[in-house]
Amino acid sequence: MHLLPLLCLPLLLSVAATALHAQDQPRPAYSLRQDTPSTGTNIKRDIVTGGIVPYDKRYAELTPEQQAAVKALYEQLGPGDEPPFPAGGLAPILKAVAAAQQKLQVTGGLTMAVQVNPQGEATSVEVLRSPDPRMVQFVAAVLMLQKYKPALCNGSPCTMQFPFRMEFTRRR
Repeated sequence: MHLLPLLCLPLLLSVAATALHAQDQPRPAYSLRQDTPSTGTNIKRDIVTGGIVPYDKRYAELTPEQQAAVKALYEQLGPGDEPPFPAGGLAPILKAVAAAQQKLQVTGGLTMAVQVNPQGEATSVEVLRSPDPRMVQFVAAVLMLQKYKPALCNGSPCTMQFPFRMEFTRRR
């Protein structure tokens, strides 16, 4: 998708205005809890924290503010554009990754980009930052198996990347 450079200025100004407004109000951080508590406790712990949107919502179920937060991850999205998003929300992906983290105990950042075609299918995964090759292989497989809401470019389905970022830590 190519946009004229003149169209970028209003977009940058609106992002800047949104960022200034966001500084006035703290943005809620979303988390994902265990399905069942760990052995020896009745408390379900957070397994994923720090989300900018609820993990259990599909893109259409997000509020306009939450959709704007997702759109802010992209450099050039116009008014008729929408990014790709996991069709079932982020929770199924994050639960699978959290289960792998329980076994692998990786630390560090993971950044990947999933190429999503106009039919909502993942066609490739690009690894931009990796803490561990085993985790990369697992997460890439999970991301490739997902169905996505396709991106919209000027209201029509199009190919676009879905960014996936996680920071792994070990629980003490």
